[in-house]
Amino acid sequence: MKAEHWWSSLTLIILIVCAVIFGYLQSVDTANPRSLLNWSQSQWISTESAGANGYFRHAIELDNAPQRAVLQVSGTDNLQIYANGKSVKSVENRSLQATAVLDLSRHLQTGSNVLAFELHRSSFPATVALRYELTVIDALGQRQTFISDAMVKSQALYPQTTSRHKWFDTGYDDAFWTSSVQVVGDNRMAQVTTPPELLLALPSPPSYVLDASQHWSVSLFTTFNYAPEAEEQVWLAIASDVPYEAIINGISGGIFSPSDSQLHLNSVLPRLKAGENSIEINLMNNGVDPVVAGGLIRQNDYQITTTFISPDWQIHGGGGSGHSALEDIRAGSNLTQVRIAAPAVPLTYAYIVNDNFTPPAVAQAGPWLQGGMVVLFILLVVPLFKLLGVSLQKQLTSTCFANAIAILCLVVAGFMAQDVRFDARQIFSVNALQLMLIMWMLMVIVVLAEQAATTIKPVSNRSPREWNHGNQFRLGNTAFYVVSAVVALAALLLRLHNIDQQALTVDEATIAGFARGVVERGYPYLMVGGMEVELATYELVPYFLAASVKTFGYSDFALRIPAVLFGTSTCLLIIYCGSAWFGRLTGLIAGVLYAISPWAIYWGKNCFHPSQIQFFNLLALIAFYRLLASDRISLRLACLSALAFAFSYLSWEGSGLVLPIMAFVAIVIRWQDWRWFFQPNLWIAAVLIILVVAAQGIRRSLLQEPFIMVGFGKSDLATPKLTFTQPSYEPWYYINNFFFTETHIGLSLFFLLGLIFMFYDRKLSFVVLFVVMAYLSLTNLLGYYNAHYFYFVLPVFLLAVAAVFVKLLMLIQRQIGQVRGRVFRAQGALTAVLIMAVLMVPAGAGGLHLYRLMSGNIDAMRVDYRPNLAGMDGRSVSLALSQYWRKSDVLITSIPLLTEHYVDNKGDYFVQTITDRKVVYDTVKQRPYYVDKFVGNPVLRTKQELQDVLSRHDRVFFVAAPVDGLTRIIDAETLDFINQNMRVVAESYDSRLYLWER
Repeated sequence: MKAEHWWSSLTLIILIVCAVIFGYLQSVDTANPRSLLNWSQSQWISTESAGANGYFRHAIELDNAPQRAVLQVSGTDNLQIYANGKSVKSVENRSLQATAVLDLSRHLQTGSNVLAFELHRSSFPATVALRYELTVIDALGQRQTFISDAMVKSQALYPQTTSRHKWFDTGYDDAFWTSSVQVVGDNRMAQVTTPPELLLALPSPPSYVLDASQHWSVSLFTTFNYAPEAEEQVWLAIASDVPYEAIINGISGGIFSPSDSQLHLNSVLPRLKAGENSIEINLMNNGVDPVVAGGLIRQNDYQITTTFISPDWQIHGGGGSGHSALEDIRAGSNLTQVRIAAPAVPLTYAYIVNDNFTPPAVAQAGPWLQGGMVVLFILLVVPLFKLLGVSLQKQLTSTCFANAIAILCLVVAGFMAQDVRFDARQIFSVNALQLMLIMWMLMVIVVLAEQAATTIKPVSNRSPREWNHGNQFRLGNTAFYVVSAVVALAALLLRLHNIDQQALTVDEATIAGFARGVVERGYPYLMVGGMEVELATYELVPYFLAASVKTFGYSDFALRIPAVLFGTSTCLLIIYCGSAWFGRLTGLIAGVLYAISPWAIYWGKNCFHPSQIQFFNLLALIAFYRLLASDRISLRLACLSALAFAFSYLSWEGSGLVLPIMAFVAIVIRWQDWRWFFQPNLWIAAVLIILVVAAQGIRRSLLQEPFIMVGFGKSDLATPKLTFTQPSYEPWYYINNFFFTETHIGLSLFFLLGLIFMFYDRKLSFVVLFVVMAYLSLTNLLGYYNAHYFYFVLPVFLLAVAAVFVKLLMLIQRQIGQVRGRVFRAQGALTAVLIMAVLMVPAGAGGLHLYRLMSGNIDAMRVDYRPNLAGMDGRSVSLALSQYWRKSDVLITSIPLLTEHYVDNKGDYFVQTITDRKVVYDTVKQRPYYVDKFVGNPVLRTKQELQDVLSRHDRVFFVAAPVDGLTRIIDAETLDFINQNMRVVAESYDSRLYLWER
C-alpha cells in the first residue's frame, strides 16, 4: 500500500476506535451523574487575618433529634470536617474548591452541637475561603438551617489544645476567637455525586435481625424492573454488622466491610439492563444473627422509589460449621429458610456518599453503537461514490483530513471535559457526540462530491521512510536566529518571573549549605555537630551556586540564578539539537514547548540538581549521538563524550543509568554493524567513563565510612537495584507522573505516534528509544521513585514530540499538493490548526486547566507540575522566629538548614521519636550523642527528653515543617503534648512556629 493510503487508512481506524472510546466515556458519565452545589443564604467566609490556613467553629442548637442532617460544604484546597469533636471527612482538591455533601444525622444530637472546619491552602495566594449550609430535618418534618456567615468564629493560627479538649470539641473555649469576614469566593468547585436536596429526601430503611445462628452465610434475593428512559440514577445502600457481598445480575460488585449505622450509597446504574434485574446480598455472618438494612434506591425527575430489604425478599441460609461460607455463597447449596424480624429498638441510619466512579461494562450497546455508525456510513458511502467514479484509493486519500478533524475534535472534547471550567456532562452528552459524527459525515460527503467532479493528480509512490526528505518548512538564517533568540528570552523571563515567590525547599537549603562551604574553604562541606561532612553526591552542583553567590551575594535569587541559566541554556540546546537532527522548525517547536512547560519553569528556578543534570545530560546525549553517527570515531569526540558524561554523572549519580540506555540504543541502531563497537577510540571513551564512575563511588564510600548512622536514606543506595523484586515496585509511577500529567497528556499522544514513525526514521528512533529505555531503567533499576528523577528525559521527549508534529505537517502539506479541491485544502488547513491546538494549548500554564485529569494518581508530595503550587514555606516561620527571638531562647527545629539560611539560626535541638530520617552518632564531642544529619543538633528521642529541655528554659521555640510529615517522625503522644503545651505564634504553608513559655 502506498504511503498516503496507509496513513489515510490509519486515520479511519483511529476514528472508529476514538468513537467507541468516546461512546464508552459517555456511558461512564451517564452512569455516574455529577452536579454543582446550589447555594441559598450562605456566604463565603475567611479568617480576619489572611493566611494559608483557617480554623472555623460554629456552635448550633437543635430543637429535636435529627432524622436527617445534610451538610454541603466547599473550601480551599484541603478541607477537614468535624462534628462534635469527631473527624467526619477529609477532602483534598488542589487549585480547586474541595467540595462534599455529607449526612451528619448520626453525629448530631438534641441541644448544643459544634461544627468545625480546618482549611489548608496549597497554592498561591495565601488566603482561604469556606462556604457551607447545614439543613436538619427532625422526625416531625421540621427544618432548621445553619449557614456560613460573619457569626462563625475563626482563627488563622492552629489553636492550642488542652488536656481535656481539642479545638474542634464541644467543650472547647473559643471566647478569644474572632468573627469571620465575608470574602469573594471562587466558584470553581468540584462536582458532587449526590445533590443535597436528594440526600434530604432519602427515607430511612427499616432494619431487620436474621435468625441465622445455624448458618455461616445468608442470602437475600429479589428482582426489579429498570427503565433507562425513566430513571436517572439507581443506588444500592446496605448497612450490615457483618461483611457482605453484593451481586447485581449475577456479577459481583465486591465484598464490603461491616457498617452498623452507615448506608453506603453505591451507584449500580452501570450494571443494570433494561427490563428485569436481580440483586443478591450475601451476608457472611459466621454463625451469628446479623442485623441488616437498606436495599435499592431509584430516582427520577419526579420521585424516589425504594426496594428495601423486607420479608418479601427470598432469604436463605447456607452451610454450617463444616462448610466454607464463600463456597456456599458461590454454589448456593444447602440453602434453608431464615426467619426475619424487626429489632427490639429501631436503629437510625446515616447515608454515606461514595464519590468514586463506577465503570460500566464494556460489553454494552452504547459505545459500540457509535463505532458501528461510522462503519455503517462507510459501507454506504464507499460503493455510492465508487459508482460515481471515485476509486477506493481516491476515497481514502481525499477523506483523510475529514477523519483527522473528527479525531482531533474528539481529543479536544476529551481535554475540555477534564477542564474544571467546563461541564463534562454537556461535553459527553449523546447530542454532542452525534453532532460531531454528523459533521464528519457531511465533511466526507462534501469532499467526495468534490473529488467526483474533478480529477486527482498522480499520487507519489514514496514510502514513509522518504517523509524525512523534502521538508518544505524552511527558515532563513536571520529568521531562525531571531526566533531562537525570542524563544530563549521568553524562557529566561518565565524562569525569572516570581523567582523567589516560593521559599527554598529542604533540598535547596541543603545544597545551599554546601555552596557556603565552597565559598568559605573552596570545597563543599557542612559541619554536622563537631564533624566536618564533605559532599559525597551532587559534587558539581555547589560550585555553580557558589559562583553565583560570589557575584550577586547570598540570597534566594543568587542561589537560583544558576538554575535559570541552565534552564535557558537547555532551551537553546534543544533548539540546536532539533535543528541539527530534524530541521529548524522541529528545533524551534521543541524549544517553545520547553520554554512554556510548567514543569521546566519550576525546576528552571530551583537550585537543586535537576536543571543542571538536564543540561549536562543533553550535552552527553548530543556527544553520544555523534559517536553513533560516526563510522570512524575520533579521539577528540571520544574524550568530549566522556567529559560530558562526567559532568552529568557528578551532578547526580542517577544519570549513570544513561549508560545502559545508550548501550541498548546503540545495539538497536547499529545492529549487524559490529565493527563500530570495536573501534579503539570508543573503548577509550568507555574506559574514561568507567574511571569516573569508579572514582566517585570509591570517594563516596570513603567519605561515609567514618560515620555511624541510624536509619536508611537515599544516599545509601549506591548501585542499581532490581525494584521489580521489591514490594514498593510501582510500574505506573512515571506513567502517571510524567506521561499522563495535565500538561503532558497532549504531548504523549504525539509521542505514541512516534512509536510508529520511528520505524521509518533513524533519528526519531534514537530519541524515542531513549525515552522508552529511560522509563524502563528508572522504573526497574532505581530503588526510589521521584518525578524529578525523570526530568533529564524531558528535552528528549519534547524533541520526539516536535519531530512527530512536523512530520504530520509535512504529510498535510504533501496531501494538499497532491489532491485538487478547495474543500480538501480547507480541511487540510483546519487539520493543521487543530493539531497545533492539541500540541500547544494543554502544554502551557495559560491554556486548559485539566485539574480533573489523573488528580488521584499524581504523587501527593509534588508541587512542580502545576503553576502556583506553594509547597512547604520555611521562610515565613523563620522570619517570624527572628521577630520573637531573645538571646536566652532555645530553638528546636525540624528544618535547621532553612532556619540557618533565612535567619542565621540553626537551632539547638532536633526532635524525632520515630526513626524516619537518618541520625548521626557524633563521636567528636566530649559527650557523644545522636545528632541530626543536617547541622548536628542533638536529637530528642522521647517525650521525656523533650520535657526535660522545656523544664530547663524559660522560652522554647519549635519550628515544625512540614506539618503533614510530623506524624512520620514524632509519635502521637509526643505530638499531643506539643499541641497542648505549646502555642502556635506563626503559621504558613505546611509549617508552624510553636512557642513554649514557662
